[in-house]
Amino acid sequence: MQVQRGAKAGGLAAPGPKDQLYKDSFAALLRMTKRLYDAGIPLVAGTDSVEGLMLHRELELWVKAGIPAGKVLQVATIGAARVAKADSDLGSIEPGKKADLVLISGDPMANIGDIRHCRIVIKDGVQYDSAALYITLGIAP
Repeated sequence: MQVQRGAKAGGLAAPGPKDQLYKDSFAALLRMTKRLYDAGIPLVAGTDSVEGLMLHRELELWVKAGIPAGKVLQVATIGAARVAKADSDLGSIEPGKKADLVLISGDPMANIGDIRHCRIVIKDGVQYDSAALYITLGIAP
């Protein structure tokens, strides 16, 4: 039996005629993201998916686009707070600000993928164990 392009094979879709178009479009999206960053256009990290899970991938893609990891982390923290006009309360660790932060195992400045190794979340001053949160969402930590 021969699998036709675009048809399912073993549960996975076989490459179709638009595969290259999708790859080219994705590459163009990454280039556009970098150009926006280079032009000083405020970028705000965030997705329409499970908060805190898909955000990891988005930040990894920004680094893949050529934005330095340290700048990506700033955009996702203090930058987002500034755009929301909440930087007096959020976005950085300072006395008097809300205690919203994560403890990561690794060095996301050297390897942005380390943001996936979150161990502790502190939200509104309450500490949460990341492994327990993942289990609650049905995700293996």
